[in-house]
Amino acid sequence: MKVGPVDGSVQEVRDLFENNGLKLEDYLEKPLLPLKTKFLVIPIVVFLLSLFILCLLTAGSPEWQSRFLYIVSFGSGTWICTCTQLRFKNGIATFCVAMGLVLTFLLAAGLMSPREAAEAVKSLKGK
Repeated sequence: MKVGPVDGSVQEVRDLFENNGLKLEDYLEKPLLPLKTKFLVIPIVVFLLSLFILCLLTAGSPEWQSRFLYIVSFGSGTWICTCTQLRFKNGIATFCVAMGLVLTFLLAAGLMSPREAAEAVKSLKGK
């Protein structure tokens, strides 16, 4: 059925559907609610706190503390990447956030030097 250009109010369009025995809801998709900001802020705060504590830990601290901070950091980093993908629906942005989080974690944990991090970023750049 062709309706042609629809010039009218919302009520006229609704009446057109109802008069023909159709349900308007069957033809329209309800938009998803946007992701609330608190779901992005909470994991960022947790990630930064865990990295701060990880930087402060000395080599003499128990292994379970550093392992716990690694798990918390990776968990909150995964949460940040998931929220980024859900909110912006952009794979490139999510990839950039993921790489930034991993490099930040490696720098804070002392597993990578800043020079090595810069070289890793340069190697990611397209040739």
